[in-house]
Amino acid sequence: METIHNNRLFIVDNSLAQDRQWLKELFTAMAPLRKKWVSHPILDDDEILKLAADAGAWYVYQAVFDTSEVIRRRIRRLRDHGICVEGTIILGTDDQDEDAIKRLVDFLLEVELDVAEFTILTPFPHSPIRRRMELEGRILSNDWNRYTADKVVFQPKKMSPVRLQELYYYAWDTFYAGGGHQLKMGELFKRVVKREMEDGTYHRFDPKRSRTFRKETRVVKR
Repeated sequence: METIHNNRLFIVDNSLAQDRQWLKELFTAMAPLRKKWVSHPILDDDEILKLAADAGAWYVYQAVFDTSEVIRRRIRRLRDHGICVEGTIILGTDDQDEDAIKRLVDFLLEVELDVAEFTILTPFPHSPIRRRMELEGRILSNDWNRYTADKVVFQPKKMSPVRLQELYYYAWDTFYAGGGHQLKMGELFKRVVKREMEDGTYHRFDPKRSRTFRKETRVVKR
């Protein structure tokens, strides 16, 4: 991480929600680098979240699958530590009806989620859910051009395909009624730039300083 010139990183590692001791060691070692970084979920633990924030965490992707107190508390604790939250929300699961989807959108507004990304449940090839839906006769399209997570390609359990598609648009339009996705993302970037200016790490990205990753070749003698 220290050798990366960019002062913002995206850590693609789901293990940030697993081994508590390893996370303590990792975030403690990262703090002096003063990088600002985005990741998938971080372990929901006050000590770990503080260490993550001190190490530069400013944005986390968090799956929001219900309106439970567990999800509410998790979002609140992240925000209390200055970590912004983008919720990833799947619409069209078998337990959702129209009212459930509308309640979920209301919940996201109530907890003041920073950003939301809505997708429609999609039975991709070779996935367990596709195999189940094939057995149930619920696949409506095999046109892979429609498998973009924003189109209904299966028969929902508790509503019509047309209604689920309408609710997908409803979710986006309702959550972003006060401004579009780009505007909300702009607000998040203003926050991280402010933090960088406060600790003296802000700089514009200079492509001339970026490194070219070269593939190393090793010759093995037999």
